[in-house]
Amino acid sequence: MATRTHLTASLLIPVVLTGLMSACSSGSNSSSTVSVNVQAGQEDIEYGIVRSVAITEGGQPSEDADGRYVRSEYVTDDEGLIKATIASVEIQLFELIGRVEDEDTESEPTTVRCQWVAGCSASGTDYSFGTDVARIDGLGWRSVVYAASKGETVRVTPLTDLVTQLAYDYVYTESADTPEWTETGYYSAYSVEQAVSQVSGVFDITSVQSAEPADLTQISAYRKVSAGAQDSIRYGALIAAWNHLAETYGDGFTAAVSTEFSADKGQMLEKSNTVTRVLTLTDLYQAAIDNLNALTIANDAVHQNVTAVVTGLEADIAAFADDTFTTTTPATLVSLFGQDDYDDFVLGIKRTKAFIDVMREYQDTFFEDGYKDQLDEYVDLIKQIGDKHADNLDAVVQAFIDTEKLYSATVLGSTGQCADYTSYTWVSACSYDSSTLTMTLNSGDISVKQMVADVNTTDDDDTPTSSHAIDVLITGTYTQGDLKFVVDQVYEDDDPKNDITSSSGVRVYFTDEVSTLDDPADNEVIGYEIRWSDFQLTDTSGTSTTSDDITVGEVTGSFRLFLRGVRDPLNDASDLHFNIDTAVLNGRISDVIGDEDDDDVDYSTVYIAGSAANASDYYPEKEFASFNGFFTPNATSGFTKGDTLSDLLTYKTGEETVSGQDVQYLDVYLLANGEAIDGSRRYRFYPTVEREDSYDIDNDDDTDELISTHDLEICDLAYDGSNWSVDTCDPKQRLYTARDFQLAINDLWEAGAFSRITVPGRGTYFVTWPVNAADSDGCLTLQDLNTSATSMDGVLYDPMVLGLTSARITSEVLIDNEPSTLFDMAVTAETSERYSLSAGLSHDYSGITSSDVYLGTGSNLDRIILSYDTDSSFETTGSLAMYKDGVSLSLDDGTTSKVDSLLTAYMNQTYNLSALPYKYITGDDGTYELCVTDNNAEVTKTTSLDDAVFYLNFRDVVYGRIKKESGVWIIRYIDGSFETL
Repeated sequence: MATRTHLTASLLIPVVLTGLMSACSSGSNSSSTVSVNVQAGQEDIEYGIVRSVAITEGGQPSEDADGRYVRSEYVTDDEGLIKATIASVEIQLFELIGRVEDEDTESEPTTVRCQWVAGCSASGTDYSFGTDVARIDGLGWRSVVYAASKGETVRVTPLTDLVTQLAYDYVYTESADTPEWTETGYYSAYSVEQAVSQVSGVFDITSVQSAEPADLTQISAYRKVSAGAQDSIRYGALIAAWNHLAETYGDGFTAAVSTEFSADKGQMLEKSNTVTRVLTLTDLYQAAIDNLNALTIANDAVHQNVTAVVTGLEADIAAFADDTFTTTTPATLVSLFGQDDYDDFVLGIKRTKAFIDVMREYQDTFFEDGYKDQLDEYVDLIKQIGDKHADNLDAVVQAFIDTEKLYSATVLGSTGQCADYTSYTWVSACSYDSSTLTMTLNSGDISVKQMVADVNTTDDDDTPTSSHAIDVLITGTYTQGDLKFVVDQVYEDDDPKNDITSSSGVRVYFTDEVSTLDDPADNEVIGYEIRWSDFQLTDTSGTSTTSDDITVGEVTGSFRLFLRGVRDPLNDASDLHFNIDTAVLNGRISDVIGDEDDDDVDYSTVYIAGSAANASDYYPEKEFASFNGFFTPNATSGFTKGDTLSDLLTYKTGEETVSGQDVQYLDVYLLANGEAIDGSRRYRFYPTVEREDSYDIDNDDDTDELISTHDLEICDLAYDGSNWSVDTCDPKQRLYTARDFQLAINDLWEAGAFSRITVPGRGTYFVTWPVNAADSDGCLTLQDLNTSATSMDGVLYDPMVLGLTSARITSEVLIDNEPSTLFDMAVTAETSERYSLSAGLSHDYSGITSSDVYLGTGSNLDRIILSYDTDSSFETTGSLAMYKDGVSLSLDDGTTSKVDSLLTAYMNQTYNLSALPYKYITGDDGTYELCVTDNNAEVTKTTSLDDAVFYLNFRDVVYGRIKKESGVWIIRYIDGSFETL
């Protein structure tokens, strides 16, 4: 066979692995939950949707790869109430959104009671005081809470939205020489409680998060004169005024005020003259006064309460000054948390700072004294051996491949003699026994024969007489320079007289079953597998294998590399090329040659396994793909980015009768260079049918009502070279809405169902469909489609590459009975730009546990865990977690604290993006909807580490942030202190 060298010394000698080890040395996780009450507005918002979102350990709202909240959703009752289950002693965010009436599902619209005495307006309709207003504008309010207790009521109002924005942007540093609001960009316990206190103080409410805002339409309920009643009336009056002003401003009022409030560091403009803001306290308070004065009140006690509120608001306005901001400060942390909890936070900050100091020298302190020197010495020694024998090992690998080529040529030549081997300079002698089909090289150093490969390991026949593969068995010794490579079969009970249980050599896969090597011209070879089931590598010189007290004697183990044959999927006449499909190395580096494992003093184990993505479709440019060819597109014309496939997609619409029903359909035909490809489909839209709402789709507890539904059926189309026909159909999908043919097709187009076409062997093409002008949200929609066949070209924007479905590297090092060191890494990489990685480095462990990777456990453990994920459309996320057991921390007050320490830095690295071609919006039904904003394939994306932000979490509490400022990495803690990294 015309194979090439696929292995190098760096693959077999784990220098890279141990080098990585040396370099590494250089959502809420709360386990308990509570149920809380969340109440919207003035307890007057019915059928509102409340999204409940956990705050991650990095202080960020939990989001998916497309930037949508990872959430639980609830629908409010007639008092604006939902009950949510959340993690205890954690931070939780709530968002209130509205929905319109859906006649198809009979979903009720979100209603907000009109609290403005003179009447309200929504969507061009006027409503009288006390009536329920169907509206979705003016909502979007948020609330954030820390450590909510069981049964606690959390309010969601415009004022809690101010809290939510301020708590994310700033923390108040009361311990600084000059106390001030300091920018953060994450939620923390400090910032949440301080923001609640700040907003409550600015608006003179006891607590905007927990106080009950009065329903002004039920003002007569406040018949007892009290400070509590007046607090509720003031809160309710401010919300009513806020909503009234929002009607005049338009949608987005609360978001605009929240943005300005946070930018002004938690202060409101009292009164405007030359300085302007979307909202001033004077405007809000005067509106509240006007509305309260317009109430009709019959009860004296109620009147006294309302009068007291009006008088208070009037006094506030009288004290306001032009172009002046409030000067409110939040309550002290001690008063907000209590002395014990506050002391815990302060201690946590001190420990975080102390552990940061430990981490500054972590390369020197991760391992105990003296061990790192030994590890570095061990790594250097392995590297020296690897460098010394890199060329030798390449030559050995090539000789191994040449052995199979020479054997195949000899067997298929049928001369009874060895084929010409003069081009193989490493072969000094060759003999061949045609009766046993055995070839011997170099005076018996190497023996080659063949047997039928047992490729079906699940049956009972371990010695088949025919199969789709032949094992060319290679046993013996290859010597190149000072490197000796010995390979043998694996036998039952380790006895060469017994059957082979795992072969060494080259497994040749044929198209048709064979019982002996066949001529590839008659029976095409479709794959090769290089197999070293039992190998040994040693240095025969006896030099450069020992450094002081550390010795490297041999490398032993097993190796397997499978090469899969593929043709250009669009050209059956193309030559067969071979992709790297899977590779597995399981090795051991030990200090004694030929010993039992128990006798080793210095040794390391290494496991490397990888499985390629697209191995059956990607057509490599060369006959044999190389390891450095991963993530590299085929540069041949027709495979490169920007290439066009003419008439890639043809569509037409029509009607047909299926089982007596009038069905509308869209046909999508896909032809690439005249070849039909997967994805050609008929989309059938069945007529509207009224059905009982047995699943309570609208969450109104009525399962007997009738709702509008229609079915979607997706069928694969077959092509006979001239005509298309329905082949098979998937089960119908029931959609809970009346049939709207154009809208349904538009939804499929938005999702990329027939605008992004994957062509085997080529990649993903973009088809530009005709669209209408953007709507008010900036969203594009498809133009009405033609009924006749219409063809469109496709442009290749994401060329196919050979990626990694999975890769795993695991190694354990033990030196002279010192504590063990374990490194494990798992990677998936669709492309070089979209990948996820998890890695762990553990030292001095007594046990091992497995999560994404193997991690050490035990009482003396040191451990580093790294995760990194670039799969989001908007940002790279990751974390670096460092654990030291019982580390002594020198605190900044001169004391020492010994504690098990876990510091995690959570990373968010926002991409520098051109405008994305899509976004998600909240639709009128209160759900996320995909919105196509640009009829283009992709977005330009660049990243820079300088844009990354790291959020410091010490023992499950966020205490600070690391960010580059003016070219210097700065650590800022929640107490306002900072230091350079």
